[in-house]
Amino acid sequence: MQTSSLRYFLAVARTGSIAAASAQLNVAASAISRQIANLELELGCVLFERRPRGMVPSPAGELLAQHAHQVLVRTDQVVTEIRELQGLARGLIRVASSEGFALDVLPNAVAEFHARHPGIRFELAILPPAQVTQVVAAGDADIGMTFTLAPTAPVQVIYDHQVEMIALSAPDHPLAGTPVRRLADLTAYPIALPTRDTTARRVFDAACEAEGITVEPVLTANILSALLPFVRRSRGLAVMSALSVQTPLRLGELVSIPIRAHGGLMRGIQVQTMRERRLPHAVQAFLRELIAALPPVGRKA
Repeated sequence: MQTSSLRYFLAVARTGSIAAASAQLNVAASAISRQIANLELELGCVLFERRPRGMVPSPAGELLAQHAHQVLVRTDQVVTEIRELQGLARGLIRVASSEGFALDVLPNAVAEFHARHPGIRFELAILPPAQVTQVVAAGDADIGMTFTLAPTAPVQVIYDHQVEMIALSAPDHPLAGTPVRRLADLTAYPIALPTRDTTARRVFDAACEAEGITVEPVLTANILSALLPFVRRSRGLAVMSALSVQTPLRLGELVSIPIRAHGGLMRGIQVQTMRERRLPHAVQAFLRELIAALPPVGRKA
């Protein structure tokens, strides 16, 4: 079996249709259909069941999908290691991340790394926290960076730290420049929060409940970047990690207001890699620089 056939087959198994796999791989649908037909002829079995909701792998197809994934991961690893003979001249680094890190920390780290190693390319996927861990465990991302509320068993954790959420305001906000504020102090102002399915919102809601505080946000959004214009142009406050807005804070575009909460406003952050996988040289180099840009473990952030 050729790796191209396995790659086409796996794309159809994951997307549920030849058309979707064609769009994902930028390969003609007829070529994908032909390769799958050749695989079925070679193996003497049907690999997909055609159902109303799409193409679903048959029992034989599920077994082949597991094999195909392992083969392709190993093949990509060998190709990467061969390219590493050229040092950091070429390569691809795939990063999966929670949105909070994609606003500031990761783009800055990528830009600095690229300035020294312009031949290295990056792919950044923004995913929900649990999904970041899943794609890293499956080998579909080299590095995962995510907020966590519970232990993550399926991956190797390279960096594990606790960070505290803060309130953000415009520089001319009445609370700007004041010392640590109580959680209840925030309720006097419009508040912008992420949606309830995020780790930040869960931690914030739990802290409010612990103090018997009810907060009705003026703005909720499923992307953090949508909260920042509201803060800049109003008397509103947003609550998130300072790591998400390091550059606006440094430039004075936003102001950080520490919050004291009885229930705590701490979240775990992790940098993850696939277990028992030897990382390509370029990935290792970027990983070291990324971790160096994060708060030292043991120091409150």
